[in-house]
Amino acid sequence: MIKHIGSFVAQPVFTVAAIRQIEKRLFAAERDPFAVMQRAAQMLFKHIAINWPDSQHFVIVVGGGNNGGDGLLLARLLKQAELNVLVLDCATTERRGDALKAFDLALADGVDIEPFDALRVCVGSVVVDGVLGIGARLPLDDVLCSVVDWINRAKRAGASVMAIDLPTGVDADTGYAQAYVAADITLSMVQPKIGHVLGVGSIASGRLVNESLGSNALLSAMSEEDRSSLAVASFSEQIDWFDVAQLAKHKPCPRFADSHKGRYGHVAVFGGDHGYGGAAIMASEAAAKSGAGTVALMTRGEHVAASLVRNPNVMAFDLAHERAMSLGIRKDTVVVLGPGLGREEWGEALFHRVMALSLPLVLDADGLFWLAQLSDASLPEGSVITPHLGEAARLLGWRIDDINRSPIEASAALAKQYACVVVLKGLASVIANPQGQVYIAGKSEPVLSKGGSGDVLSGMLGATLAYYKTPLEAALMAVSWHNYAAGEMAGKRGVHRAQPYDVLEYLD
Repeated sequence: MIKHIGSFVAQPVFTVAAIRQIEKRLFAAERDPFAVMQRAAQMLFKHIAINWPDSQHFVIVVGGGNNGGDGLLLARLLKQAELNVLVLDCATTERRGDALKAFDLALADGVDIEPFDALRVCVGSVVVDGVLGIGARLPLDDVLCSVVDWINRAKRAGASVMAIDLPTGVDADTGYAQAYVAADITLSMVQPKIGHVLGVGSIASGRLVNESLGSNALLSAMSEEDRSSLAVASFSEQIDWFDVAQLAKHKPCPRFADSHKGRYGHVAVFGGDHGYGGAAIMASEAAAKSGAGTVALMTRGEHVAASLVRNPNVMAFDLAHERAMSLGIRKDTVVVLGPGLGREEWGEALFHRVMALSLPLVLDADGLFWLAQLSDASLPEGSVITPHLGEAARLLGWRIDDINRSPIEASAALAKQYACVVVLKGLASVIANPQGQVYIAGKSEPVLSKGGSGDVLSGMLGATLAYYKTPLEAALMAVSWHNYAAGEMAGKRGVHRAQPYDVLEYLD
């Protein structure tokens, strides 16, 4: 089920419904579901030994379900290893099945189990979150919010936090969260979930490690039809996660040995109304530094000199000149429309003028504003739009919170509405096409929360759209490359001093 994209790979992430199906098959193969819970506890013990080999004091906070059962069996193993372990029980319902069996075994082995008390002082150097599993319903009630707050206070006081399967408070299908445990490490069980890599869940999970508990072999042995049935448990498409850390070894848009500029396409950036010239200049610079063969900036005359001084390799044209369009547009041009376009008459007229060219385009920023004004818009084949949450809400007529709670559905709806590839920008971005293929890429990079970051991404996307065969692949590569380079930049320049255009110095 791993997807290969050139020299890169993307791995599937699953919905709760799909995980339940996998677990059902796994339990049937084992013939004893409790054996799987015991294996999960052994994996937790292993990773605790790896990450905190010198720790002697552990606090495990457990709920009444199977997630808490994993924690109780872990407590037994820690007790058997002669380590100090305290279980804080915050179950509000009666335990049943394997969770009850785990509780009884922990009691029989003399594990110290006490009711959770929010006023208790944490005595552990490692706190394990085993409160809620993947089936949790949000929002959390007041009791669970106090548990989350207690664990986070313990972390601020110096304790390390490991989450079992998923941090409490995170929606496993969307990554949405309000009150949530901020884990240092999350040990995912069976297979990674969407909520591990999307939205706030991508932050809450900390470092993500997955233990398949035997599910990898089970999935490999399944037929293609059976694997497809897992994908339609909640959504109609397989959702894949692209880990940007892969870019440490390989970069997108590799150059050919028999190169010439014509092999890498031509990108034309349109934008830069009064006061917004910098956005268009950054986008054109990004297209050039991401490898486009040639780049033209189509803008107001007042920005031409600034562009030529900064990027003499970029052709800069004053759109008031009668020959500007014929000079800046070439065969097989990819258009970037929106950076600094503005919401005045000049921007509106330019938007319609460029749309009439029917060239593949990257539509961003105020280009999306003008798109939203159209009741019946169709984009040229091969186009990509790059909305953030607010822009997506405007295009769909949804509330921003609706987008936040359902980012994959929102991306899929936009892809179908405009028959194009969509990059829904967020902590991690969702990339979707009208055929139902969905990728999640990127991670939280606070250095990107500055005006101009989207302009740079749109220029990079122009270059990748000129290079790759499909707009989906182009969008995935641009988003991942931009995000990875931002992380490198933040480490070298710091999150305050680094500027959006600086990311272009970290592409190679």
